[in-house]
Amino acid sequence: MVYDYSYSCLKSESALNRIRKDVGILIKKKVKALESGMVLAETVRCPESNTMLLKEGTILSDAMIATLEARSIFDVWIAEPYTLMINPQETIAEELKKILLKRISTYAPGTPDANTSDKMVEIAKKAKEVALHIVKQPEIVKISMEMRIINSKLLYHHAISTCALSLLVAGIMGFGKANMEVIGTAALLHDCGCFEMPHLLGMNQRNQQQEALWKEHPAYGYYLAKERNFREEICEIIHHHHENWNGTGYPNQLRGENIPIGASIVSVCGSYDGLIRQENYQNYQAIEFIYGTGDVFFDSNIVNALCDNLAVYPLGSLVRLSTNEVGVVSNVRKNKGPRPVVRVFFNKFNKPYLQAKEVDLGKELTIFIKEIL
Repeated sequence: MVYDYSYSCLKSESALNRIRKDVGILIKKKVKALESGMVLAETVRCPESNTMLLKEGTILSDAMIATLEARSIFDVWIAEPYTLMINPQETIAEELKKILLKRISTYAPGTPDANTSDKMVEIAKKAKEVALHIVKQPEIVKISMEMRIINSKLLYHHAISTCALSLLVAGIMGFGKANMEVIGTAALLHDCGCFEMPHLLGMNQRNQQQEALWKEHPAYGYYLAKERNFREEICEIIHHHHENWNGTGYPNQLRGENIPIGASIVSVCGSYDGLIRQENYQNYQAIEFIYGTGDVFFDSNIVNALCDNLAVYPLGSLVRLSTNEVGVVSNVRKNKGPRPVVRVFFNKFNKPYLQAKEVDLGKELTIFIKEIL
């Protein structure tokens, strides 16, 4: 299958420079017209051996210009004065790293008391090490940039959150760094097949034809990943991330343990973030849905790994309860899932209590966190 991607022009440094040339940011100059102080916009290579003579970004001196003339190089590309030379891939790479590490820290903070257990600190540390290795891979940065361009919220940020959650869940389940990297990479790329159908992103109601096309995105993603030379295990996870534990998923209606475990992890983590990001579920509603569909849509072991170990509401979060009282999450260890202990400071009329009170949501089952403020 051959793809014609709209954003393929951004997939290499030379292609990026072609864009700069088209809009006049770069100027082609005869070597005889060069002056000391000009900046090379492209690396210059020896015509005979193809060895590098001068690197892109070099500030030319008189001696360098003389060398170019001696090597029979007749013209070079020069950066237009006062123009900032920016490679968007470098910008995305730095942003991707920053957001991914922050998401991991949100779900599993570095402070032991802010986690559901002491082990989460080490798991988070390992997840961050793997994440740093993932985001250094140029092809991943390129695909992430395409996501950012096509749809920042529903592709790019969803992919990052799914990756962060999947790395942590894989760590909780005892996977080593190599397998965590496979799962984390697939999680970051799991919706890349949507590049073929950006008009369907965020569409709550689809007609029969649109739904049929939408269900092809795992297959499109599989072939895209294969084209970009990702490992088969990564491609398979992308292909099967919409399979359901009971066999009602797509594209192949795989059931139970026939689903690659990496795909099952990405399915749970992607669904949790998707419910919050796309369906506007509150955190507790998303957790309750995931819990309630264990062994129906999802592997219950993975559901438990996610719901029982991650701090759904981070320690110190300012929250509003279903009673409309406002307080701060003060203990995430006492209870599992979305039912921490909350220290309440304001009543339902937003007036401060004379003395703060503690509400243990593990005991007060009719009360829940309505929103994070």
